[in-house]
Amino acid sequence: MATLLYTIIGMTASASLNCAVRREISPCTCSPGLFANNIDVKCEQMESFGQVVNALQDRFTEDHNIWLTISHSQLLDLAALSFWEMNMNIKSLRINFDNLSHLPVSSFRNLPRLDLFSAADNLLEEIPPDMFEQMPNLGTLDMARSRIRYISGDTFRHLQNLRHLIMGNNQLQRIDTDALPKTIHSLQLSVNQLRSLNGSIRHLDELKLLFINENNLTTLDGELPLGSPNLMMITAQNNKLEQLPGELRFLKNLDNLCVPGNRLRSLDGLLARATHLTKLLAQDNQISELRRDEFLEAERLEELNLAGNWLVNLNGSLLNCKGLINANFSENRLQEFSLQEVAGLRKLRLLDLSHNRIEVLSGRMENMIDSGLIISELRLNNNRLRSLDGALMGLNNLRILNVAHNDLQTITPNDLIGMEELERLDLSFNQLKTLEELSKTFLPSLESLNASYNQLTTMHKDFHGLPILCVADLSKNMIRELSVDLVSNTRCSNHGVPNRLEIFLDENPVLCNESLPELINQMEFYHTRLNGVAHCIVPQQMPVETPIFIQPPIAMLQPLLKPQAPLVPSNVMIQPPSIVQILVPSTLVMPAAAAVAPPPPPPAAAVPVVPSASVPLAAPILPPGVPLALATVAPIPILYEASTSAPPPPPPVSVVAAHPPIGSAGVVSVAASPSTNGPLSSLPNTIQKTHATDDELLPPNEDELDDEPGVSVLTIPQQQPYDELKYETGPEQHDRSGGATQNRDENNDVGRSAAGGSEDGSASDGGHDGPPTVPTTTTTTMQTILEFKNLIHDDGSYGGAGLASSSAILVLPPEVLPLPLDKAQGLATEPEEEPPETQQDQHVELESDLQ
Repeated sequence: MATLLYTIIGMTASASLNCAVRREISPCTCSPGLFANNIDVKCEQMESFGQVVNALQDRFTEDHNIWLTISHSQLLDLAALSFWEMNMNIKSLRINFDNLSHLPVSSFRNLPRLDLFSAADNLLEEIPPDMFEQMPNLGTLDMARSRIRYISGDTFRHLQNLRHLIMGNNQLQRIDTDALPKTIHSLQLSVNQLRSLNGSIRHLDELKLLFINENNLTTLDGELPLGSPNLMMITAQNNKLEQLPGELRFLKNLDNLCVPGNRLRSLDGLLARATHLTKLLAQDNQISELRRDEFLEAERLEELNLAGNWLVNLNGSLLNCKGLINANFSENRLQEFSLQEVAGLRKLRLLDLSHNRIEVLSGRMENMIDSGLIISELRLNNNRLRSLDGALMGLNNLRILNVAHNDLQTITPNDLIGMEELERLDLSFNQLKTLEELSKTFLPSLESLNASYNQLTTMHKDFHGLPILCVADLSKNMIRELSVDLVSNTRCSNHGVPNRLEIFLDENPVLCNESLPELINQMEFYHTRLNGVAHCIVPQQMPVETPIFIQPPIAMLQPLLKPQAPLVPSNVMIQPPSIVQILVPSTLVMPAAAAVAPPPPPPAAAVPVVPSASVPLAAPILPPGVPLALATVAPIPILYEASTSAPPPPPPVSVVAAHPPIGSAGVVSVAASPSTNGPLSSLPNTIQKTHATDDELLPPNEDELDDEPGVSVLTIPQQQPYDELKYETGPEQHDRSGGATQNRDENNDVGRSAAGGSEDGSASDGGHDGPPTVPTTTTTTMQTILEFKNLIHDDGSYGGAGLASSSAILVLPPEVLPLPLDKAQGLATEPEEEPPETQQDQHVELESDLQ
């Protein structure tokens, strides 16, 4: 044994030495082969066949078996020379990707030891009749991926030892009856244009593997070798077969049958005696029924795929498939399924019944001690189930259960009882209103729960039976109440390692609750993190009579964003915000006569101004009690007809806008209104309607509206990109008469609105000499992504008496992080010409203005 080993090592070393010292074969290269005394020689991108011959001629002795590959080369002079002139023992010859349109017979003379020949990936349209006359020992022939259309009876008549023939990906339309040698073991005829095999394989008694995929075959009757003891695999997918060939009943050693993508209507009981069959793939056909004895003796069948057919029931056809492991009956027409259909199948691991019409599950096995079922994955999604009715009782080895996309209205303790191995449960897209019953069922191994897209409203003790839950998706429900008691008995554990429970709450009302920061802190104490994006709808009132257009819903932003990598190494891990809130204004139309009492008059120093696209207005004023800072929404143009009975609005007196309107020429007036409907309704970003009578006040695109009498335009300020927000004093604003100007500080608005004083902090709520305030009920609530930067850094020098009320508003848990609106939308903000000013700059400017 040692002598043989040393001999092999010595021969390999000899081959390696021959390759190492033969630099004269350049530009070809060589390397030791897999077998002893074999050398792989590769010649790529050669300019001519003569260059190959000159490089390899007399370079190797006859005791070396050469595996020669010539690829991606120009062999226009192939007919002028021959491989015999190289004077070496060629065992394998591959000429691929050489754009050959024909094969000169003279170039392939005197190759008696050639065992493998490949001319694949060329432009060949035919094979010369005497091409293989002097290749008597050829065992493998590869002519795939060319343009060959016809195989005549003389093509392979000299190949008496051919075992593997590869003719796939050609344009074959006909094969003569006696064209194929009887010695063939493997035949590849896939991806051609054959309409019939023409009896060409009927005499191949030694055939083991047959590949006839993607042709135009309509029948195989009378085509297969009758009673062949060797045929083990037939692959005939994507043809036009309407029935299986009758010869199948005599193929005792058939192991693999693949016939998907045909037009089969039945298996006709041809596989009842297939005792060696282990794999049957017949999906995407038209099979409408299975006989009870369809697999009578197919005890070795391991994989059965009948998906995409027309089956109405299984008719007990699987009871004899004792070795079945995977069974797929998805996308059929099953209306009822009984677990008795798979009773006794001790090896069954996967049962796929998805995408059917199942309304009822039956055949529970709680009283069957010897049911033998050890199914680990059950797919019942996309059916019509309204209840499980405890039908799954007894599936104690189940690890994955999918009942998504059904009509389930409730889950009872009996539905999941005994499933101590269950790890993943999918209940999404149903009509569940509660998961309270889960607390009565102990699922000690459940790690992932998906209950999204249901009708859940409250979550209190629903997870008490899930001790190691790690992921819970409760998105797109109607959850308004979420108690910390939900996770009090749960601690995520991955293979015994403690971890954090992730709860996803996208688009649930609970994310719009004012007590959300407190709830997040409590959940963090129990190693739980809340995640999600929610559109929080806040009503606003508009004193109009006949609204014509109202802003549509704002598109949802990406829920979680990947943080940018820091430019320098940091020991602190940057995490994206776990919760994103988007406050969406919801228009509540009220008659103009229902306007509330006029608010307190503004300071005397306030003067009416005309906003423009180039003059930004002051920052939004947030009253005390609002837990979240707000950003503005997109412009909301509203057209309405002026009422003849309602008095015309007086001239505007003051302006407080969230962001500058782009292209707006209307007069915008705002006054602080009393808080009558809670903190959100008291946001004083109000806009007064004015009549566009002056030409300089009309926007360019609203000339037509101005021509119509009694029609006015109300425009809510447009959103300003987050990166353009500068915490600095506002620019000078001028009234229409060219009066005095006055600076207003964005960051002081909160303090002044809370204190009710004037802009410099010295005025009180008493009377003033300015114009009277216009009574209005228009309140615009703005969109937000938890942008708290304006309020967190306010101090006593900003707001005077209003500091006490505004500074106590925002106490944020670490999980709620600010996120710019344009960054959340995935939009890139154009860089500014000047760098944004810091709050230190704002302090300096503010002190200079106060002086």
